[in-house]
Amino acid sequence: MKAAPPQTATDLAAAWDLPMRTILSAPGALDALPGVVAELLPAGELGLLHDGTPKALGVSDLLTTVRDRLAVRPVRTVTAAAGPHGVVLDEATVRAAVDGSRGVTGLVSVGSGTVSDLGKAVAAELHLPLVAVQTAASVNGYADPLSVLVRNGAKRTLPTTWPRALVIDHDVVGQAPKTLTRSGVGDAVAAWVAPADWYLANALGLDQGWDEDSIVPVVRAAQPLVDLDPAEPAALAALLDILTIGGLAIGHTGSTAGLSGVEHLISHLLDMAAMAAGRGHDLHGAQVGVATVVSCAMWEIALQEIDLGSLEPVALVPPGDLEERVLASWVGLDPTGRVGAECWSSVQRKFDTWAANGAAVRTFFDDWPRHEAILRRLAHPPEKPATALANWGASCTFSALTPAVDADLARWALRSLPFMRDRFTLTDLLLLAGRWDDALIDRVLDRAAGAGGGL
Repeated sequence: MKAAPPQTATDLAAAWDLPMRTILSAPGALDALPGVVAELLPAGELGLLHDGTPKALGVSDLLTTVRDRLAVRPVRTVTAAAGPHGVVLDEATVRAAVDGSRGVTGLVSVGSGTVSDLGKAVAAELHLPLVAVQTAASVNGYADPLSVLVRNGAKRTLPTTWPRALVIDHDVVGQAPKTLTRSGVGDAVAAWVAPADWYLANALGLDQGWDEDSIVPVVRAAQPLVDLDPAEPAALAALLDILTIGGLAIGHTGSTAGLSGVEHLISHLLDMAAMAAGRGHDLHGAQVGVATVVSCAMWEIALQEIDLGSLEPVALVPPGDLEERVLASWVGLDPTGRVGAECWSSVQRKFDTWAANGAAVRTFFDDWPRHEAILRRLAHPPEKPATALANWGASCTFSALTPAVDADLARWALRSLPFMRDRFTLTDLLLLAGRWDDALIDRVLDRAAGAGGGL
């Protein structure tokens, strides 16, 4: 990685000229909320968006405190609709929140990642300014203009809008359930492997957004996850900084790809399987943390045991039964075929792009030693995320998730990695090489287990 001086989230927002310049992250930051709202949201009725889950500020109720501090303005409460799996941001949930917010002049969202994503989606739909009050250190998605939404049964990351301001009161976040904080650690450790998938896609001509300068601050900020004792107040502050800087980096590049590779896709697959089966699943970041250990193991095997540089570009072709394999991956989740059709459209687009980029592929393999050196720098050993997760008491294995993910489901998720979306990752290259099979999946899981993760 390039050397660079330490930078705060506010410094980076200014340096990258991002639309969100107001980032208040400190104990007692909620005291500044009335002034922030007065400055950034126009006069008129405010929409207060939340999910109905009680949240504490000291011995007080957080939502009551927020309403009291906004009492100089008319406030309309908009509660996100929750189903059996909590708030799921499908088409109906987003539409209900949009309809409930019509006529307000600005939005204040109060909640963790799902509420934040919903607030950004509603604000984008209604062209409203948004102030986001973050209540947990659970994901990096608070500080970017994207939302993870469910479309036709599949999870998709879609452009929405920037909050005008992000308010992070450490006293509020410190009272959030520890499971949310550990989820944030899981989301943050992806910085130690996701950039490798992003670089690979760019080097092969399937993406055009590679920006190492956006990755450097995130990777550097992640080191305290290993170094600090989570019981220290400085550790929570460091985690919040990591997540905020990560979100800003995503917003700066306009894509989650720099911090969302195979490990995030595994989490999305587990979510989709759980929803289809009518059961719960663990928090997104918790699943990402486990999957990061697996993804690091996958990259280590690819770079050390599989001679990627010797692959012949002309032999790298999709399997002849690609469409059948994609559709078969999803029929157990959705017999109607809706999810399969949605995923096939994305996968077909991905491999059509691959077929059209023969020149870039040949150039990549001709210059393999240079690319290999970069990829080895970007993909860290699986022991590093496993150590950070263990340091914070977060899950390191699929079986330690709540509810536990059994070996069959974990293997299905790994097997299905190339068959969900159009973003190119290492598993797509391995599929094209005819190497992404059960034997290699078992080898990856064994290596992850050796680092303290895996099944």
